[in-house]
Amino acid sequence: MTYINQHSFVLSVLLVQTVFAIIILRDGVRLLDMVALAVMTTAFGLSWILLRPGPSTLTEMDAVEATLASGKPTLMEFQSEY
Repeated sequence: MTYINQHSFVLSVLLVQTVFAIIILRDGVRLLDMVALAVMTTAFGLSWILLRPGPSTLTEMDAVEATLASGKPTLMEFQSEY
């Protein structure tokens, strides 16, 4: 179950791509069908690259504590890599 939870985006994309490919390729393979599948794959790939979280700006606990104790409002955001 952990695998499904951590890779849900990739699994969902594969499911959507498969269903879409089955529906669009029922009447044969055409150039526009392949273009549609390529555009869809590119859109999913770009969204995965652009929306995944980047590395933390604060990696040491002392730096986090100093930032929190500075007296300025601080936004803490917790994100999973998956």
